[in-house]
Amino acid sequence: MVNKLLDNCFTTEYSTVITDIEEEQGDYWHACKETIYFMSKGGMASDIGVINGLPIKNARIKDGKQWHLLEQKIEVGANVVMSINLHERFRKCQIHTAQHLISALLHNVYQVETISHHVSDDENVIEFNFDHFNDKMAKELMVLCNGLIRDDLEVSILYPTKAEAAKFVNEKKLNHDEIRVVRIGNIDYNLCGCMHVPSLRYIQMIYIIGFFKTTRGYKIRYACGDQLLNSIDQRYKTLDEASNILATSHLYVNTGINKIINANKELAKQLQDSKHRYILLCADQLSKREDAIIKEKFHDLDKKSLVSLAQRISIFYEHPCILFTILDDSCHLVIAAPKRFGMNCKSVFTTIANQFQLKGGGNETLAQGGGIYTKELADYINNIQLMDTL
Repeated sequence: MVNKLLDNCFTTEYSTVITDIEEEQGDYWHACKETIYFMSKGGMASDIGVINGLPIKNARIKDGKQWHLLEQKIEVGANVVMSINLHERFRKCQIHTAQHLISALLHNVYQVETISHHVSDDENVIEFNFDHFNDKMAKELMVLCNGLIRDDLEVSILYPTKAEAAKFVNEKKLNHDEIRVVRIGNIDYNLCGCMHVPSLRYIQMIYIIGFFKTTRGYKIRYACGDQLLNSIDQRYKTLDEASNILATSHLYVNTGINKIINANKELAKQLQDSKHRYILLCADQLSKREDAIIKEKFHDLDKKSLVSLAQRISIFYEHPCILFTILDDSCHLVIAAPKRFGMNCKSVFTTIANQFQLKGGGNETLAQGGGIYTKELADYINNIQLMDTL
């Protein structure tokens, strides 16, 4: 069903008549005698619009009629005014015509076919069956596109006969009662039911953002027209924020970021060195105790450091230990002992874990795990004697 009112993208207000109504879950489908509302197809999203000021929530073609979903009922036979959001429609038309232009150029120059086209707010992606694609080809494509935009080639909507269309299009694609063609100058002649700008100057500019390889070829990322301007505006605001934070110009943002990364690496190294020195000092101090088992509670030690401390005490000082650190509402427990003591760390941990619902494991010389911290757990560990572990 071809709607010739959609041939002009600037037709955004139109008077029509309600011919039928169907209710659906509290909303009302209204069939109109004629419509300027574009209904999603060909990868192009539906218009945003209103009928008598009521937002169109959805649209469809059913039983040869064009239906629009409204939240309120308008009587059959009523004359209504349909209005379309031109800004949104124009942006979509720019993107769709740009896709036709890019696809036509790549087909004409490299004999590749378009596999898919996906649109988003920030950028769009076209997939081609390229064997290879590179930066030079991407730059050449952008130069060609923008040169033709400056030349302002006409974008025509045609309704040829099958015989006329067959001169340019494979006959297998002409199985339609009415054929609609979008032609860009002499470089593209394509069957399409979507809306387009009337000439290439309305696209304003195409920017090739990048490309990447796929299993079927290459995907080319692009933005154009109002979409590109909006994208640049958003990126400049983000870049301005980054520049202000880093106290540097746009061109030196990466330098500022690298300085922060290197500074963080140096701080991380210094922190690791400080932790290591702390573990050495703490192990030395704890090992001077005369206790049969060294037991200690920490509030400032992470799990990895706790394990390193326990290993230092048990291996370097050959002293059994039970250490645990409190981490918010949880805790982590490490039990370590030299083999010569005959203390089975895994067995000791299992006994504690079963009583206080801890999770973990280990072996004879080191076991560890964690769970919810309670004062009862701390008291239990403090009262463990070496003979209890043998």
